[in-house]
Amino acid sequence: MVNRPENEWRALYVKSRCEKGVLSIIGLKGIEACILLVKSKRLWSNRKKTIEIPLFSGYVFVNITPDEFSIVLQTKGVVEFVKHEAKNARLRNIELKRLKHLINFGYQIKLGENEQSYFRGDKVKVIAGVLKNIEGFVVNIGSGKYIEIILDSLGRSIRFKLQEEIISKMISINV
Repeated sequence: MVNRPENEWRALYVKSRCEKGVLSIIGLKGIEACILLVKSKRLWSNRKKTIEIPLFSGYVFVNITPDEFSIVLQTKGVVEFVKHEAKNARLRNIELKRLKHLINFGYQIKLGENEQSYFRGDKVKVIAGVLKNIEGFVVNIGSGKYIEIILDSLGRSIRFKLQEEIISKMISINV
């Protein structure tokens, strides 16, 4: 029996506004790929419209083996693999799956950079729902509470609104 390398989800950086085109071309090559689309309301002078935009602007996620790296890089519109700590970023299957669930359930999602400003809030753990057992940090914004979930594999964070009933305080961080 021959050991075949396992597929891993990788993040690709693509040319501006080329996510859907790159997704289509990679799909034609027989490689599993996805982009995470969120709904966004846009206001034009005469109307409002809800459109779908990528959660990670300029990113396409591909599920590939090491042998498929060069095939993907040769795709029109692909710039390079996203790097994190000088290595090609990997996205764990569970992270991608949970992000898809959040989008499908209509959570308010906002992308943010993974910065060192988390010491301002309380560290919390989600105790119910799709994100159960995920840890993050509370950020007070106006009268609402938001939780930031850090995706270490991409060096990014995601901010969305959760009910306080499904958040359990872990430790308090003094400001």
